[in-house]
Amino acid sequence: MARSDSRLRAFLAELQRRRVFRVAVVYAVVAFGVLQVADIAFPALKLPEWTITLVVALTLLGFPVTMVLAWAFDITPRGVVRTEPLAEESARLQRPGRALALVAVGLVSLVAVGAAGYILPKLPGWWGEGAGVEASGLDRAKLVVLPFVNLGRTVDEDFADGVTEEITARLAGIRGLGVIARTSAIQYKDSAKSVKEIGEELGVDYVLEGTVRWENLPDGSSRVRVTPQLIKVADATHVWAEIYEEPISSVFDVQSEIAEKVVDALGLELIGPEREALRAEPTRNLEAYNYYLLGKEYLASSSSAASAQEALELLEKAVELDPDFELAQRRLAEAHASLYWSEFRMLFGVRSRDYDETLSRLQLDSFGTDTASFYLARAIVAERAEQVEFASVSFDSARVDVERRLAVSPGESRLHAQLGLAYAGLGRKDDAVREGRRAVELLPISEDAYAGAALVDNLAHIYVMVGEYEAAVDQLEVLLNADAPVTVPWLNADPTWDPLRDRPSFQALLAGDQ
Repeated sequence: MARSDSRLRAFLAELQRRRVFRVAVVYAVVAFGVLQVADIAFPALKLPEWTITLVVALTLLGFPVTMVLAWAFDITPRGVVRTEPLAEESARLQRPGRALALVAVGLVSLVAVGAAGYILPKLPGWWGEGAGVEASGLDRAKLVVLPFVNLGRTVDEDFADGVTEEITARLAGIRGLGVIARTSAIQYKDSAKSVKEIGEELGVDYVLEGTVRWENLPDGSSRVRVTPQLIKVADATHVWAEIYEEPISSVFDVQSEIAEKVVDALGLELIGPEREALRAEPTRNLEAYNYYLLGKEYLASSSSAASAQEALELLEKAVELDPDFELAQRRLAEAHASLYWSEFRMLFGVRSRDYDETLSRLQLDSFGTDTASFYLARAIVAERAEQVEFASVSFDSARVDVERRLAVSPGESRLHAQLGLAYAGLGRKDDAVREGRRAVELLPISEDAYAGAALVDNLAHIYVMVGEYEAAVDQLEVLLNADAPVTVPWLNADPTWDPLRDRPSFQALLAGDQ
């Protein structure tokens, strides 16, 4: 027993001499600091959640490696040298000290490997049950937020839709919860189908529905009454329901609380950034919010330059009333891009075909904050002006910008459409077609004859860029057969379709033979 104690004391003394304890303390302090920075910075940088998990795993795996290096080597004025045992104790302690070191390193390694074995399978692209984002989503609860029914005046319809959209957006940011896109849910507005039927058609586990009433009281104040209810599709039973009746100024608090109550009812745990996102308010200025809702509605349903201009003016008013209103700023950028893109394609691309002049007139400011549309417009014009390298750089700039935005808003159809064009310009055919199709799936032309038609037009453009000409003609036929703002004279004039001019199928399409 005394001999074992002597060996242990000798081993601990050797650890101290080799500064292993000191290295362990320094490693722990640095690792703690790195993890704290990652926890704060990664969400702010919009990095995927798994990146924090990766940092934790690498920190654990690095610990035993650091301990082995601390035991074996030392830093001296001569550089990094191998640490030798004490000369007078070399013969007596070398063998038992080495055995104890191996045992200690082995135990630490087992703990680190065990922790890594638990964490790594949860990272995207790793084998096992947690392989990738898609696989990890297989066990997620799926939910659809149906359009809340407006029980107030007809003019309050946009407000009720805004409440639905806000709750949907808040829930969509929760990991472990799959939320059906609003564009798919809106088709059930005023539907006579039962909750069970809708749930089965969409393949969801839960349905959130409700009513909204904006009431103007005799004293001049206003109140909002929201009645949400969460229903389990399998047996059509209520999981949670509540009645909120608050001053209209508290509408954002109501939306946040509804989202939190749904998350709690589903038994999901929120991390700090998710809870903060649920409680975030788009604006405190209700007048700005009303202008935003009206502008968004005009933008979504606009089928003419006049209505698009109306949307632009309403959204500019919203941003003027609240310069920090990010949602309004984003929609305003879309309105700028929509109008400018139409003018660019009609006035420059079709009529003058002076691409060098067009390239010189393209200005980023005209696109607001939608830099991706600017880069794509510049890339397409540069390509037609035979400035191949400049076009490639612009396409890649668009790709970087859109991929960053998609990480935040993966269900945004317009972003998938833009990414498809960027991939096509970079020669990534399969990726381009996939993204173009994804955009059309997210917002079919049957749901939105204007915005959906633009996505089909975009897919046809992608097919032309990657050399799939017959597929492009098929998409143009869809446009002409639908109630979409696309005509034969437009197809005749637009240089986008020049590669199709000699194809019999395109000629027949223009002649009306199909």
